[in-house]
Amino acid sequence: MMEPISTWEVSVSNDGDRILCKAHGKEQCDKCKVDWTQHNQLAASLKHVKELPPPSTPNPVRNAQVNRLKEEGNKYFKQENYAEAIRFYGMAADLSWSRPLWEPLAFQYVREELSPILSNRSAAHLTLKNTVDALVDAEMVTRLKPEWSKGWFRKGKALGALNRGEEAAVAFQTGLRLDHESEELKKALEEVELSNR
Repeated sequence: MMEPISTWEVSVSNDGDRILCKAHGKEQCDKCKVDWTQHNQLAASLKHVKELPPPSTPNPVRNAQVNRLKEEGNKYFKQENYAEAIRFYGMAADLSWSRPLWEPLAFQYVREELSPILSNRSAAHLTLKNTVDALVDAEMVTRLKPEWSKGWFRKGKALGALNRGEEAAVAFQTGLRLDHESEELKKALEEVELSNR
């Protein structure tokens, strides 16, 4: 699982042009589960611009707003008001996506914020039988955070609902490679394998 953003330690390359993980000195580090490639590419593209805008600082209010909208979505989900949950998850996702990508740690904030929001929205869509929407959200979760088993569970459930059992089994197996103990994934894989026979 990825470390919370506040605990990441970074260093700067010798030329001062790239952010690296502090522990291993890498731009993309699988051990630390960080990837500064896009951030560094953006910084490099701006390096030769003569009149840069002033640096942006993270907006702490945005984080709180995104979280508040997500929690409202969760509240409606628990009340089984899935349409309203989807609406609030959508507002939370839109607000997270609107974060300026040059904001410090923007990619990581977006990744960490959006993964649970889209996962929950996928579940709400699936409950309402919006299977394609459920799959789109689940697919995005697996791309944003491929090491998170819950995204693979959501993707498998959506694929299963679309009668794509073999692909669903692959998604559940991927999730189980990441979380061997997940009873939820084991049960889902067993069910889809039975229906594939």
